[in-house]
Amino acid sequence: MNGNNNSSAAPKKRMAKKRGRFNLIDFLLVLVLLLIIGALVYVFLPSSVIKNITADKSEEIQYSIEILGVDKEFLDNIKENDVVLDTVSKSNLGTVTAVDYSIQYTKLEYNEEENAGVLSPIPDKYNVIVTISATAKFEEGEGYTVNGVRIAVGEKINARFPEYVCEAYCISIPRD
Repeated sequence: MNGNNNSSAAPKKRMAKKRGRFNLIDFLLVLVLLLIIGALVYVFLPSSVIKNITADKSEEIQYSIEILGVDKEFLDNIKENDVVLDTVSKSNLGTVTAVDYSIQYTKLEYNEEENAGVLSPIPDKYNVIVTISATAKFEEGEGYTVNGVRIAVGEKINARFPEYVCEAYCISIPRD
């Protein structure tokens, strides 16, 4: 009886060896399946998704920054057509297209008579709004970037003009 048990165990061992091996035919089947799946995904995805993945997402934008508390003597140091650089990365942030320095700088002070805060104008200081035109890239979830510098409403911008250096905040990015 021992001899019969050994003879039935031998084919089982051979079957186990064959099942565990990965051969050329298995590789080719997996490769064909992957190619078919890839072709189906490519064909059935909207072409706009494929175009968005590979398309250049650059566009011309205009954004405005606000510089707070600029002394009157420095107002003429920011001019139209000035090139704006980022003071940290030295990247070009665009070109000035408009400058508005008509807004008086104000400071919040406590008024005892009214028991409230009151905005008081500070003489010879202004809030300057600078509109900048630039070529930006738009990435979903990131927003606009100009030469690697993020441009977003509320974002601090370290700006360097030819005759003025300041810290400013982006206050608007008009969308067409």
